[in-house]
Amino acid sequence: MRPERVTNSRTNAKFIKVLLDNAAGTLTDISAYVSSVGTVGLTYETADATAYSDGVKNVTIGQPSAPLQFSGPVDTVIITQLTGYAANGGLTAGGGLSLDIQFGIRHAWEAGEPQFGITGSASVGYLLTGFTIDSGGMTWTATFEVMGATAPAFGTAAES
Repeated sequence: MRPERVTNSRTNAKFIKVLLDNAAGTLTDISAYVSSVGTVGLTYETADATAYSDGVKNVTIGQPSAPLQFSGPVDTVIITQLTGYAANGGLTAGGGLSLDIQFGIRHAWEAGEPQFGITGSASVGYLLTGFTIDSGGMTWTATFEVMGATAPAFGTAAES
């Protein structure tokens, strides 16, 4: 008897899939070239509002940021893709980069499981803000920042 798929458990890094726009603006699986995804999610800055509150320390929440940093072994495929963005000001020809990080739960990702990302357009998406190769020429690192007024989000449906 074959066990059913488990979708409410822990995952493993081998089931994380990273998809990023290619030069034509099509989401492409770059997981084979990424060894570290870094920290994923939104970070909010806060401002102390204690002077306005009633005897309790209080804060106001600002707008979120969602920087991402990927790295992996140097390979001509990923280097070609990333240098294409660098030559275009960190964007694809159509604007912001679409990005989808899919977290498969004990198996390859499928619809209904967690994912984080944004569908890029001319005015929103991710922007490549840094691309380096270490001094030994063994590892590349890329930094992405959100552009536009729309924040990336966690969800359960793939980005496009």
